[in-house]
Amino acid sequence: MTRYSLFTTCPRGLESVLQQELSALGCGQPEPTDGGVACKGTLEQVYRINLHSRTASRVLLQLTKGSYRSEADIYTLARNIRWAEWFGLEQTFKVKVEGKRARVKSLDFAALKIKDALCDAFRDALGARPSVGKTNPDVRVHAFIGEQTVQIFIDTSGEALFKRGYRQDTGEAPLRENLAAGLLLLAGYDGTQPFQDPFCGSGTIAIEAAWIAARRAPGLMRRFGFEKLK
Repeated sequence: MTRYSLFTTCPRGLESVLQQELSALGCGQPEPTDGGVACKGTLEQVYRINLHSRTASRVLLQLTKGSYRSEADIYTLARNIRWAEWFGLEQTFKVKVEGKRARVKSLDFAALKIKDALCDAFRDALGARPSVGKTNPDVRVHAFIGEQTVQIFIDTSGEALFKRGYRQDTGEAPLRENLAAGLLLLAGYDGTQPFQDPFCGSGTIAIEAAWIAARRAPGLMRRFGFEKLK
């Protein structure tokens, strides 16, 4: 079974908790870094992380990684990905690029080059290209550009994983659900201890505590990006 390079993002400060979660789910070589944990995993483990991780924000599956000197190199890397093996012409997509000391004219321009490369790859393979979906795309593509390397990922989560699916509205200062769960896990809460939240607000910490105590998977009430992939 193919093992992929994954990068699972999380709120900063929760990398150690996420690392423990990924290890418990059988992922190989989990390495925490700023804002997430890199690891190796099969597609089955990708599905399990999305369903079971309480602290993850997104599970990104790496499609390519390489060095670059210009935007043309980034285009070539993206062009060589077999995009049509991951999703179809009828589906919409969106590209998001982040960078740290990136040596490009702008991150927006780099995103445009990746979009062009994806569309050109589809035209070569199928004679047509999919459309961009700015608001609610079927498929999300993420790229991280460093000083010397670029990594391109496909997002297996879709909407961010803190959106559990149970909340229809939020209070004035909502606490993200994965941050609430991470605070509980950092404090050593495992559901066996008495729990009280005297500053309850909209109840996010209390709800996450109840889900931990009930051993309930946080993703049971939502859909995932991987459901739209081939």
